[in-house]
Amino acid sequence: MAKEKFDATAFLSSLFHYAHDFNFNHIIFEANRYKVSVNLVRKSATYGNAEVFYVSADTKEFATVMSAVNGAIEIAELEGKQQATVKTANLERDEQVFQFRLHEFGNGKYSLDLSI
Repeated sequence: MAKEKFDATAFLSSLFHYAHDFNFNHIIFEANRYKVSVNLVRKSATYGNAEVFYVSADTKEFATVMSAVNGAIEIAELEGKQQATVKTANLERDEQVFQFRLHEFGNGKYSLDLSI
């Protein structure tokens, strides 16, 4: 059975919309060699703290999404900025600005925290 890859623009648009609609301010990608998991975290005195699992996928299926996010981060780093921007036509604002922090845990485990 052939597995389909994620459409990066559609996925990122829906992810950012969901995060904004439910007042989540962190999107955390946890990756290893076999899978990528996406969790949403809210740290807020007004709305309370919460953590929600969003999706998990095989790394090969999720490669287009991670490539889009990594491309935005690389451009920000080349420009010397602390914030990256993802642009998709599906977003109401046409673009989403986020801060990023990458943690490496060794043995191929990574955590990428996007603060929106």
